Amino acid sequence: MKIIRQTAVAGTLLAIAGAASAATITYDATPDANGVPMSSVAGATTVDFNSGCGYASCSGNYAIVSGSASGLYAAPFVPASGSADSTPYLTVPQNLSQSPVSATFSLGTTADYFGLYWGSIDDYNSIAFLLNGTEVASFLGTDIMPPADGNQTAANTNMYVNFFSLPTFDSITLTSTQYAFESDNHAFALLGGSQDVPEPGSLALFGIGAAGLLWGLRKRRVNGGTPLMG
Repeated sequence: MKIIRQTAVAGTLLAIAGAASAATITYDATPDANGVPMSSVAGATTVDFNSGCGYASCSGNYAIVSGSASGLYAAPFVPASGSADSTPYLTVPQNLSQSPVSATFSLGTTADYFGLYWGSIDDYNSIAFLLNGTEVASFLGTDIMPPADGNQTAANTNMYVNFFSLPTFDSITLTSTQYAFESDNHAFALLGGSQDVPEPGSLALFGIGAAGLLWGLRKRRVNGGTPLMG
């Protein structure tokens, strides 16, 4: 099985603290039949949005779309192929003027691992993990790859993100206060700590290297300074 290690900076993982807990994040993935990165975790359930939402239940302000619409959403870029995701994917919110600017997806089971292909990671994107409606952990785009500037074609802001060692959760909420939070190939599993992840001793160097090398990235602008969608 071909493994994609999406790293344009030294190091491949990062240990970060969420709202209520720590998690280990890696960026390994494997291409699906269309070449789009998907989870390489054995036994994980994958939601690819090719036939609708795919979760046990889906609610809130979201849409399943294909392609890109200027100012609204942009198909996640696949650096390995040099092209955009050509399959259906999820965008949140569908309508920025409608409250809330978030959507919640129930797994129908419990998990402690989650992965997603996250497009044009932005500082106004966030993901929260909930158990029985109570938030147990949450992460901002800046937690994933600072400075999270929404670049639509950079490898550092279009990557498969794996969250290991999460508190047990049964649903996720995606929020974006601007257009948009785009993602594909969600995956979840209950690993019970069985997944091997690197020791945290080497993680600090990655955090420092990532921040230094990526700080110069800036969000591209169009139409007299209006940011492109995230």
